[in-house]
Amino acid sequence: MEKRIIYGINPVREAIRSEAKFERLLISSKRSASTKESAMDGLIKDARTRGIRVEPVDRAELKSISGTENNQGIVGVMSEGLAKYALEDIIEAWKASKENGFILILDSIEDPQNMGTLIRSAEAAGVHGIIIPKDRSARITATVSKASAGAIEHVRIHIATNINNAIRKLKEAGAWVIALEGEGESSITDVDLDTDIALIIGSEGKGIRRLVKENSDICAHIIMSGKTNSLNAAQAGTIALFEARRQRSLKK
Repeated sequence: MEKRIIYGINPVREAIRSEAKFERLLISSKRSASTKESAMDGLIKDARTRGIRVEPVDRAELKSISGTENNQGIVGVMSEGLAKYALEDIIEAWKASKENGFILILDSIEDPQNMGTLIRSAEAAGVHGIIIPKDRSARITATVSKASAGAIEHVRIHIATNINNAIRKLKEAGAWVIALEGEGESSITDVDLDTDIALIIGSEGKGIRRLVKENSDICAHIIMSGKTNSLNAAQAGTIALFEARRQRSLKK
C-alpha cells in the first residue's frame, strides 16, 4: 500500500497536533541557512514527546521521498492514510454542533494548489466538512497538504462517488445549496448564508458542471469593480467562505 507522505513545517506541525499516526519523521541532517531553526527544533521535541521516531537523512533522500526540493527539510512518513469520513459523519457533526450547517463542495477542482488553499480557508472559516468528487478532481496528496498549511489534518473530508447524490442527501438533511458562479443571479453578499448551507465551488476553466449547477438552489456571484473580471477558484471560494463567516458572526 502506498504510504501517505507530508512535508513542510506547517503540515508536519498540524499532523503532530492532530495526533495523526507517524511511521517516522525525517529531518535534514544538514540544516540550510533558510531553515527555521526554532520551529524545526520545536517540532522535533514535540515529535519525540509523542514517541515518533525522528531520523536525520540527507537532502537527496528528503527530495526523493517528498518529490520536491521545497520540503523545508522535514518529511513525515505516515503509518496510515488521512482519516476517511462518510457523508453521514459530516451531517452528524453538523447536527451535533447545534450550529447552522456549513459545508463546502469542491466540483472538479483539479489544481492541487487551489484545492489546498480552499481546504485551508474552509477549515479557518469553520466548515463542518468538505465534499470532493472521486473523479475529475485533484487527489489528496502531499502537495495539497502543503498548500493547506496542514489544515487538512483538522477537517472532515468526504470523497463522493456521485456528487449529485451527495447534494440530494444534504438537501434532505436541510441544507440550502449555493453554487458560486460568475453569472449567478444574486450577489453572494445578498444571499442569506447564516442558515444551513452547502457552498459549491467549481474549477476555473469549466466552472461547476451543468447537472451539479441544476441541483443547486441558487447561483451567486461575487461583485467586482476592477478591469479583470475573474478570480481563481481559491480566491473566489475564500471570499464566499468568509462572507458566510462574517454573516454568522454578526448575530453572535
